[in-house]
This record gives sequence, C-alpha cells and structure tokens, in this order.
Amino acid sequence: MIRIWFLSLFILIGITSWGQNPKTLSEIEKKYPFLHAENALLKHYGDKQAAQYFFEKLIMLNLCGEGRINVTHFGGSHVQAGTLSRTLWRNLQSLYPDAPGSPGFVFPFNLAKTNNPRHYKTESRASFESIRSARPSEHARWGMAAITAKTMDTTGFFRMFNQDDDNRYWKFDRFRVYTPIGDSCFALFPDSNLPVIETIIDTMAGMIEYVLDKEVTEVVMHWKKTDSLQKVLYIDGVQLLNDKPGITYHAMGANGNSTNSLVRSEALWPQLKYLHSDLVVFGVGINDAHKSQSAFSEREYADNYRKIIDSLRAVNPKVALLFVTNNDSYYKNMPNPNAKKVQRIMQELATEYGGWVFDLFNYMGGMNASQIWEHHGLGKRDKIHFTNDGYRIQADAMFQAIQHAFFDYLSQTYAEPLVP
Repeated sequence: MIRIWFLSLFILIGITSWGQNPKTLSEIEKKYPFLHAENALLKHYGDKQAAQYFFEKLIMLNLCGEGRINVTHFGGSHVQAGTLSRTLWRNLQSLYPDAPGSPGFVFPFNLAKTNNPRHYKTESRASFESIRSARPSEHARWGMAAITAKTMDTTGFFRMFNQDDDNRYWKFDRFRVYTPIGDSCFALFPDSNLPVIETIIDTMAGMIEYVLDKEVTEVVMHWKKTDSLQKVLYIDGVQLLNDKPGITYHAMGANGNSTNSLVRSEALWPQLKYLHSDLVVFGVGINDAHKSQSAFSEREYADNYRKIIDSLRAVNPKVALLFVTNNDSYYKNMPNPNAKKVQRIMQELATEYGGWVFDLFNYMGGMNASQIWEHHGLGKRDKIHFTNDGYRIQADAMFQAIQHAFFDYLSQTYAEPLVP
C-alpha cells in the first residue's frame, strides 16, 4: 500500500518535473500581469465520485506505471487548430514520460481542405470535399468529430503519418477507420504492406478496426468501386491504438462546432464507446453563443450538453467532466455578454453531474479581455481566436489547474499513513 511519506516525495518530485515543460502560473503572470491567476484553478461542483476515480487512475499511472487514461476534448476551431489540445496533452504526458499511450483519434483535415494540426498529415491524390455538421444546409451521417471528408472518386488511397520530431508517441498495432458502411459506399481496404491479422466491423457505429501483428507508424488505406450501387466514400476519422500505459488524448474539434452540431451527428452516439473516456474536456460554447442575446437559447444549450453527458455516462458512469468556459469574444464589434451565460450554465451542469469548471473567461480578464490579449500578441484580430502563444498559455494554465487539484486530492485523501 502507498504510504504518506512516499506520496509526499512524489508530490515534490512531481512539482519539479512537471514544471520543466509547461510554464507555471507565476511565470505566466510575470510576463502577462493582466491575467487573473486566482481564477486559474479548477472549481469542483456537485458529486466528487468521478473526480476521485480519475485521480486514482492518475496515481496508478504515476506511482506504478500502470493503466491507460483516455482524455477526450470536445471543441470547435480552438481544438481543430491543434496547439491547445496538443500542448495540454504534452503537459499531461509529462506525468509519466516513459508511458507513451496511444496516439488517439485524429481527423484527416488535409483531405477536407481545411487547417490541420501540425503533428500529423494525411495525403491523397483523390479529390475530397468537407461536409460539416455546423453548416445547417449540409447533410451527412457525421460521427464524433462532426465533420467528414467526402470523395466520389471511384478509386484512390490516403496515407496518414506523423510529422512530429518525436515518433515515440505515434506507434500503434491497431487502428480504427470511422466511415459509414452501406451499399452506396466504396469498398475500403488496408494497404497490403500493413500486417493485418484481424478485421472487426461495427456497422451501426460506422467503424472498421484492423488488428496488426506488429507496431507501425502510418496508415495507408485504399478504396475502389466494386458494385454499381457504390457512389461515395466518407472518412469520419481514424483512431490509432496500442495497449501501452499512458495518457491518450482524443482531440474532437472542427471549425464551427457547437452543441447543436454534435447532437446533430447521428453516428456520435454509437461511436462514443470506442473512446473509453476517463476525462472529458468540454470546450463547446463559443459558436453556440456567437449571436445576439435574444437569439441564444440557454435551455437548448444546456439540454444539448445533457444529451451528450448522458450518453457518455451511459458508456462510463465514472467519467470525469471538465467544463472550460468561453473565452471573451466579440460579436458585431462588441464584447459578447453571452459568455457570462455560458459560464453560469457550465457551473449549473457541473453541479448537476459532478464536475470541474475551468473559468477561462475570468482568467483571461473577463469582459473585453480579448482586446488586451490581441494587444499582447496572444489573440487574433477577430477577437475570437488566439495565436499559438495564446493557446499555449491556456493549455499551461489548465494543466497547472489539474495539477493543483490532483495534489490537493493526494494531501486530503492520504493525510495518514496507510497500513500495508
């Protein structure tokens, strides 16, 4: 059993090693004194059972090097850009750098002709187009990412590979391709060089899993028309898997995503079980709130979140929830007061379901703070999005908040020695 003296030593070592990668709150505040560090803490509302379960899994990973932790981050353009989610993942990965985990879920944004995170790339000679659930006029059977890449080329291939300098975190011996399966879809099959030993198909979820007999570092898939009924291919994402301990980060974000676009995604519901989420970060709200005060329906926004949370809890009743409030943003050249409504609703949802809230809105300075962030090179001119430095600051602050909450849990839970 764990003794308190060992936990204390772990905390001291953890503070030192974790600080080597992300900037601490004091370091950030020295450079940007307009930030409100007192708001860069997680505040927990409601029942704490899920939070405790998540922290116990962190203990097993840190002290024993055992277990796999899956973090799922739902968002919009902030997540699609990659810097926010990738930085937060790297920070969390520093918990146990020798446990690489799985690469997780990735979407081929290159195929959809939109901005792609820098750490991976997808290539194809076929002609693809993007169909997004966030566009009301477009229709598809979207999955977890609420975006799909569509091609009507009758034959072709795509190749997905790592572009990071460090290849340790991009190795897998299983992968899943999320794609609608039906008579109208082209036949999809893996490249002959991939050592596939088993194929698993879930028609309802639109998922094909390929089990390999060794680790690989890239996916190459082909398709062709094998029947007159086949007219199209949709790629809803790829999930790269292995059984190694560590933290796997699923970045589920597409430009324009809102709670409406997620709820509208028909295949989202049967696909959620494949994420095995232990912690879900909810950063969906900036697009819901980008409208007049009278047009923003607080009830619809909250109810959409309830549908998503209920589905996640049906898969894993112990999944921990972390709500990230909207950043300050502008609507029609004025600070958007709907950010405060989102903030309140997230607090209410956290109370209802038991979860944390990271108050990004107040941390960055509250109403009209986006103007200050832009002035300091952290925010973009649209006063909605951020520069890479701005996203890194958010990720570092969120990580420090998780760190403090974890250390508080350790000190409170293991205040006395445990008898072996």
